[in-house]
Formats: sequence, structure tokens, C-alpha cells
Amino acid sequence: MSYNTGEYVVYAGTEICLISEIVSECFDGVNKLDYYRLIPESPGNSSYYIPCTRFDENVRPLLTQEEVYSIIDDMPAVEEKWIADRNERQSVFSRTLHSDDYRKLLSMIKGLYTEQQKRISDGKKLTSYDEKALTEAQKIMHREFSFVLGINEEDVHSFIESRLNGNTKANSV
Repeated sequence: MSYNTGEYVVYAGTEICLISEIVSECFDGVNKLDYYRLIPESPGNSSYYIPCTRFDENVRPLLTQEEVYSIIDDMPAVEEKWIADRNERQSVFSRTLHSDDYRKLLSMIKGLYTEQQKRISDGKKLTSYDEKALTEAQKIMHREFSFVLGINEEDVHSFIESRLNGNTKANSV
């Protein structure tokens, strides 16, 4: 895939970055390579230099508005994912958090949310790992949806609910 300076991409599955320039650098002291320089959208993070030859392995295009709407509209049909074995669940959830697959991410979120509600009714909480996984999954989704739709991250959840409930205002962002 071809990328241009000035466009935003998702790096390492979780971070929205601006492609600021293509530079030739010799970071290892031997080989001079061409790199895309990425500047994270979140303040306080360093720049990343990704070799042009391996860029597609680490970066993907941002979702489009239409893709975000499609993901939201498909949410009710996504089946929840819950794995009873704790070690297997942690392994699968870890891979899912870095997969760039929103359908898998939603399945994981739905499974964790259902388990959380079940545990709350039993007077219990999710394990700390499951709680962190749920928070991270929501953060990944909300960050990109927020950026693509041009709304605050805090408003993404209510936007999703409005769209799923047929609110026309949410359909026209």
C-alpha cells in the first residue's frame, strides 16, 4: 500500500500517527535506509522511524467514517467471546488487542462486559487482567472512532448508543 506524508495511520495497532516525512538515516552505523517518520497524535510521545520496506507490517490506514459506521451497525450481530481457561483467555485477548480486527475486539468487549455483569450480580468483580483488557479494548476503539468521527473520546460511547438506537443526529456526524 502507498502512504503519503501528511496522512494519518495507525501504528502498532493502537496509536494514531501523522506521517510527517520520509528520511534517509543510518541508525545502525552501517546501513542507510529510508524511513517514514511518524508523529503520534497523542501529546508527549516520541517520533517513530519505521523502515519503508517494513512499513506495511507495522502500520495500517485509519478506518474511514463509513467503516466506523459499519462496525457500529454490525455490533448487535457480533457474538461475544469468553474463554473459561484464564491462561488461554489472556493469550487470546493479548493477541486480539494487537490484531487491528475490530470484530474480534468487539467480540472480546461483549464477552468481558457480559462476564462483568454476571460477576457484579454475584457480588464479585472481573480479575484485574480482564478489567485491564476491557479498558484497553474500549480505549483502542474509542480513540480511533473519536479521531475519525471528529468527536471527543468521552462522547464515543453515547454516539454508539445513539446510532444503535436509530438517532438520526448520530447518523449524520
